[in-house]
Amino acid sequence: MGSHAANAPLRHDVPRAGVQSTPAAKETLATETNLAQLFRARAARFGDMTRWRQRFGQEWRSATYRENQRLVNRVMCGLDALGIRRGDAVGILSGTRWEWLLADWAVIGLGAFTASLYPTLLPDTILFILRNSGARCLFLDNAQQYEKVRSIRAQLPQLEKIVIFDEDARVLSDPTVLSFSALLRLSNRTDKEADAFAEDRASAIQPDDCSGLVYTSGTTGQPKGVVFTHRMVLAELLGAHSKLTTVHAGTIDVLWSPLAHGMGRLEHIFTLDYGGETVIVPSVLQLMRDLSEVQPDVLLAVPRLYDKAHAAMMARAGTLPAPQRLLFDWALNVGQRAVPLRQARRPVPLGLRLQLAVADRLVFRRLRAAFGGRLQFALCGSAPIDSSIVTFFHAIGIPLIEAWGLTETTAALTINKLDNFRIGTVGTVYPGHEICIAPDGEILARGPCIFSCYYNNPEATAEALDEDGWLHTGDIGTLDQDGFLTIIDRKKDLIVTTGGDKIAPQHLEALLNAIPEVAQACVYGERKPYAVALLTLDWPTVRAWAAGCGVDVSDLRKVALSPELRAHLDAQVAQVNAKLQVFERVRSYGILTDDFTLESDLITPTQKIRRNEINERYRRQFEQLYESTPSDERSEARSRRSS
Repeated sequence: MGSHAANAPLRHDVPRAGVQSTPAAKETLATETNLAQLFRARAARFGDMTRWRQRFGQEWRSATYRENQRLVNRVMCGLDALGIRRGDAVGILSGTRWEWLLADWAVIGLGAFTASLYPTLLPDTILFILRNSGARCLFLDNAQQYEKVRSIRAQLPQLEKIVIFDEDARVLSDPTVLSFSALLRLSNRTDKEADAFAEDRASAIQPDDCSGLVYTSGTTGQPKGVVFTHRMVLAELLGAHSKLTTVHAGTIDVLWSPLAHGMGRLEHIFTLDYGGETVIVPSVLQLMRDLSEVQPDVLLAVPRLYDKAHAAMMARAGTLPAPQRLLFDWALNVGQRAVPLRQARRPVPLGLRLQLAVADRLVFRRLRAAFGGRLQFALCGSAPIDSSIVTFFHAIGIPLIEAWGLTETTAALTINKLDNFRIGTVGTVYPGHEICIAPDGEILARGPCIFSCYYNNPEATAEALDEDGWLHTGDIGTLDQDGFLTIIDRKKDLIVTTGGDKIAPQHLEALLNAIPEVAQACVYGERKPYAVALLTLDWPTVRAWAAGCGVDVSDLRKVALSPELRAHLDAQVAQVNAKLQVFERVRSYGILTDDFTLESDLITPTQKIRRNEINERYRRQFEQLYESTPSDERSEARSRRSS
């Protein structure tokens, strides 16, 4: 171990000789040495099962594993006709859709690699990524994305061809652009010849070849391209199979995460590996409409979705007639009493089991119906979530499993299990990997899933990886004696007050985000006596609250500034503060009538807030909160500082 971690007080590792894995995971690494071989093997095994489907209007488009392979073979042949070869970069600038999956697998199958770009990126960032990756070909969503690229095209001499998913005659008038359907027809190879070509290409790919570049979302500075080798992704599949042991062929997964994100990309690869069916949903709005019809077995989402789903359920419960509200409260209490027993892996007493059966029949089934009614479990990652939200979902019969990882760890590196979980933690590390806590609290990690470099960025690589192969994750955390990891915050985000106290803003923000009427929170306080926050509002919940209280809802912006809402939020924030140590408490807060959005460049595509940008843009509002803080709050802060 390197000198930085030599004195780490806590460490959890699993010797490689002792790796435990499920049969499916063993087979993945025993018989396939690259992702192209894995793709072909799964197509052969699950041939007539549904691989993916996506709604278009009132109809669904779908493909079986065998049909999917034939389509991918055609895309491979088309790219080959365009001159794409092993080791070339191909960009994908698109939202989540079935063509993205085909393009990704085709690029992988050629031995080339995908450079993935979020569809919300601005031209300057698109330019940086296409230059950094050296992409020779680029897949695009639509005319809107084409216009972005057209504005920077003169600065991209290496970009030879653009393939557009949507048919658009005006865009297709550009001679360097062809449609996706034209790409499928570009090669004269027969289906049999195309398959032989794909098999030949797969045999030439080496485990340490690059399969894709996933660019960090860039909360600060330019994004960095993390090299995903075939070996890394196969190791990630092994780790995921060892933890998610209930998934099986035919399990339905809803894919709505951005495919430019490491977790989104791994989600579609993992689902194919176990023979699952991927239901592709392009947006979160469509997700909430489609869940009841799709009836998924698995759902992966960021904390904000679960926060808002919980807030909506609680808001509806608040409008119930008194007898039904009493029934809801009783059922929730029963469910929450069972959660710690399950967590401790202890049997639930007969009396409580009977009450649970009644609560499930009368209340919980209806709540689960909003998610389709069949969820085995839901996964949560990317940012902290309040433990009370996790407990709520466990209580109603939707186990909410927290995971943790970075783009640099391929995706997840630790995860809770359905039969071995600890709420408030992100679970235990994958077999064959090590994590430890450095003396300053930073989490270090190493193992097969850890990346080897940032593409064309040796300086950033040297900062992230030490000489002994430890990744310095930038996250602060703790390990308990059983190896469960708790994330405290990002190292660079920790707020140090004038009194020397260290405040973890993400923890506070997760608690504030759990307030039903709050959409987003940003905590501020570096070199200040205490923490303050700015809150944006969840407008549907605010409207429902106001209507229930008899507040005029004709102008929601007036509602946002009303004394009634302020008093309601004061009570909610006081409840949050009661859970915190004195120095952590939010002493004052402001309400914003505008959200932090992608368009305003205040959140990342994965819904993380851009703290530095928010601090700079709203610095005046933050500073005014210190002037308006009640005198008794300021006196308490001064007294803590002097002591």
